[in-house]
Amino acid sequence: MFAIIDIETCGGKFNYPNGRITEICILIHDGLTVVDKFSTLIDPECYISPLYTNITGITNEMVIGAPKFHQVAKKNS
Repeated sequence: MFAIIDIETCGGKFNYPNGRITEICILIHDGLTVVDKFSTLIDPECYISPLYTNITGITNEMVIGAPKFHQVAKKNS
């Protein structure tokens, strides 16, 4: 078993406020097929610039009401 992880961000460096996660998807794979999947938008608690909306397709409106990263990390740890 192994995990495939895809993370979308709103740019910046890992420690820069605008470099926050906007979406996370985790696939659990057994070597032949996907056996489990978790995917959610994340409220980055910052503005998503049009540049990153064009890259990811994720808008500020889409993340309204989405969980914050600490809520998702706590839920799935």
